[in-house]
Amino acid sequence: MKIFSQNIYEVIENNVKKHILIIYNMSPNHYVGLTIHNKNSNNLIHINSINKFVNINDLQEYNRNDIKGLVYVKGKFLKVNNEDFSYILKLLKDSLIKKLSNEINYNDIEKIKYLKWCYDKLLLNNNDIKISNLNSNSICWVDFGQNVGSEIRKLRPAILWRSSSDKKMWTVIPLSSKCYNDKYYFHYDLENLPHSTAKIEAMANFSYKRIREPFFYNRQIAHLSKNDYDKILITLKKYYLFDN
Repeated sequence: MKIFSQNIYEVIENNVKKHILIIYNMSPNHYVGLTIHNKNSNNLIHINSINKFVNINDLQEYNRNDIKGLVYVKGKFLKVNNEDFSYILKLLKDSLIKKLSNEINYNDIEKIKYLKWCYDKLLLNNNDIKISNLNSNSICWVDFGQNVGSEIRKLRPAILWRSSSDKKMWTVIPLSSKCYNDKYYFHYDLENLPHSTAKIEAMANFSYKRIREPFFYNRQIAHLSKNDYDKILITLKKYYLFDN
């Protein structure tokens, strides 16, 4: 069964049957939608094209296995028309912005940083770096963002370690801005870039759109040396395979 936005589907969740309007998919198996109501009550919005109601503040995630099929009325499946769907998206945007505003105090610098990262992340979709110019073992500036808690953050150099076949997803190893020389088994001090440490514990998978530009050292684009590559490979085995 194919699942599309704007359509109304029957869902069984915790043994309760209900109808939902699909807004978008997060993956082929996970969707985000709004519960459909037949009768009006407080905080519900009327949708003319289906003559039903939704609560804009009730945006939820659904597993594909919970979605049982399309909802039909008089032999036709229910679908919100383009005009109503655009209106719903506008209301959702306003609702989410309001929730963010209510959660973030102007004196809370950490939350202000996170809010700015939300905006910056939207702009990453405009990144026009050429995929063909990206190669394994090169070092580039990568935007790790603000992230959560003590997770690694900010724009920093990183090793492009591996990529998907189309080079749209990359496994990257972030680099420190100084050489740690701390002897931790999950850190490796680069020989070819003497002021940086590879932080194996923070290896991550990112879209190529986070990659800004090549990192230069001594006026040349930085790459891993063969020795650095071999040593990092050994460090990775220690960290992920508990290989001594």
